[in-house]
Amino acid sequence: MATLAEMSERLFKRFKGVPNITLEDATDWTEDAMQEHGFTVVSNVPADKERLILLYAQAQGAHQIAISTAHYFTYTDGEEQVDKSMISENYRNLAEDLRNQYDRLRAEGAGGGSKFKAMRRLDR
Repeated sequence: MATLAEMSERLFKRFKGVPNITLEDATDWTEDAMQEHGFTVVSNVPADKERLILLYAQAQGAHQIAISTAHYFTYTDGEEQVDKSMISENYRNLAEDLRNQYDRLRAEGAGGGSKFKAMRRLDR
């Protein structure tokens, strides 16, 4: 069982290399993820739901960073060049990857989902 503070700290450690991300940001993302999954901010999250909630919070965090970096630019001056235009794109791709991991984990943990696969016919 994990508390909001413990999960926020874990999330903050995952984003520690990102400039301007604070523990408050990580706490907000974790709160949103907990509420999305039916937990209150004072409740303890069962161990089997921690990874699911943290993946959701990570995806939300990456999406928020992508939004805040969308205004970045490319600048060229003679021999010097600064290109920050792809930062937002990279965070959007990261958010999408995290969301896909979240969806897979949720399907596995929430009843398994449908695992039916139809084989391709050999005569075609």
